[in-house]
Formats: sequence, structure tokens, C-alpha cells
Amino acid sequence: MTKNNLYVLLYIILIAIGIPWYWPQDSRSIILGVPAWVAVAVLCSLLASLLTAYILINSLSDEE
Repeated sequence: MTKNNLYVLLYIILIAIGIPWYWPQDSRSIILGVPAWVAVAVLCSLLASLLTAYILINSLSDEE
């Protein structure tokens, strides 16, 4: 598996986890004062941002 395929797979996993389609509508779980699905979506967004930054930093250092 190439690095590009791994990155795509990681993005797909983060999207699948971050979109709250699998949460039950009557879920009352609270994390840090917000519904659990919001906390999970924000965490996945943060991880996707970190992954993007990692990819960009590594691609810039590879070119030098």
C-alpha cells in the first residue's frame, strides 16, 4: 500500500466516524457538555486537520 492510498483510507475512516449517521436519535450521551456525536465529529475534524498538516509538511520537506 502506498502512502497516498494510506492517506485516502485514513480520510475515509475519519469521515465515516465523524458523520453522525450511526448515532441513535434518542441518544442522551454528553461529553464535555455537548452531545457525544458533536464531540466525536469535532475530534474527527481535528484529526483530519492534523493529518492534512502532516501530509503538507512532509511533502514540502521531501521536495527540498
